[in-house]
Amino acid sequence: MAFGVPAGQVLIMFILIALGWAAFRLHWIGQESLKGMTNLLLYLVSPSVTILAFQRPFDADRLRMMGIVFVVDLAAFALTIGIANLLFNRQLVPDADTRTTLRFGTVYSNAGFIGIPLAQAILGNDGVFYTVAFIAAFTVMVWTHGASLFGHDGEALAAKLRRVALNPGIVSIVVALPLFLFSVSLPSPVSDVLGYLASMNTPLSMVVVGVNLAAFSLRTVFSDRLVWLGTFARNVLVPAVFIALLGPVPIDPVARLAIVISVSAPVGAFLVIFSVRHDRDTQFATRLLCLSTLASVVTLPAALAAATALWGSA
Repeated sequence: MAFGVPAGQVLIMFILIALGWAAFRLHWIGQESLKGMTNLLLYLVSPSVTILAFQRPFDADRLRMMGIVFVVDLAAFALTIGIANLLFNRQLVPDADTRTTLRFGTVYSNAGFIGIPLAQAILGNDGVFYTVAFIAAFTVMVWTHGASLFGHDGEALAAKLRRVALNPGIVSIVVALPLFLFSVSLPSPVSDVLGYLASMNTPLSMVVVGVNLAAFSLRTVFSDRLVWLGTFARNVLVPAVFIALLGPVPIDPVARLAIVISVSAPVGAFLVIFSVRHDRDTQFATRLLCLSTLASVVTLPAALAAATALWGSA
C-alpha cells in the first residue's frame, strides 16, 4: 500500500473536517445540531456500518480470526495502559487532573469516528469487520478502566455493566453476529436503508469532528507543551510500539492493518465526554483532542506506510 493511498483518504477526511469547522463558524451548525448529529452517528449510522460488515456468508476461519483479534485488542489496551502510566507519572505531571487526561488520551483513540471510516475506505468491509472487534474491546475497556480513571461516581456495578451491554456499539454486534453465524441476508428494503445510513458515516463523522474543533483557538492549542507530549504519545509512540509488535503475530494481514488503523487514530471524543461528566478540565482535554486530530493527517498515513513497508502489502 503506497503512502499516498491512506494519505489521500485522510486528506479527504480533513477537507470534510474543514467543512464542519466552516459550517460552525458561519453559524450554520450550532450546539443543538451537533448533539443531534452525534446521536445520529451513535444510534443509527455506526450500527448500520457494523451490521453491513457482517452481511456475508458464515466463515468459521473468519470468526476464529475475529476472536483472536478481539483478544489481541484487549492485550493492546493492557499494554497501552502500562505505557501511559509509565510515561505520565507523578514526577512529570504533578497535577492529577492533567495526568488523568493524558493517560486516558494515550489509551483511548477515536477508532469509532475516524478508525472505522478509514478502515472502510482503505480495507473495505473486511477491514470494518475486524475494526468492529476493536470497537467491542474499546467499549468494554472505556466503560470500566476508562471511567475508573475519572473516579467513582457512586454508580452501582450492575448499572455500569448495563451501560456497557446497552452501548450502541455492543448492541449492533449482538444484532449483526447471529446474522453472520446463520448466513442470514437482510431483505432488500432493510439492507438498502442500512446502506444509505452507512454511507453517511465518513462525511457525518468528520463534520462532527470539525464542528468540535471550531470552538477553540489554535493559538492556545499549539502553545501547550503537555498537549504536544500527549499528542506524541497517542499519535506516534503507541502506533510505533504496535507496528513493531504486531509484525510476527500470525493473523490475517487485513486484520493486522485494521488494528494499526485503530491504535493510530487520534485521541478519542470520550476524553471530553468523561471530562464534562466528572467536572474535569475540559479545556485541556479539548486542546489535546484538537492537536491530536490535526496531527493525524500526517501521523496516521505515516503509521500505515511504515506498517506496510515492514510487513508487506495487505
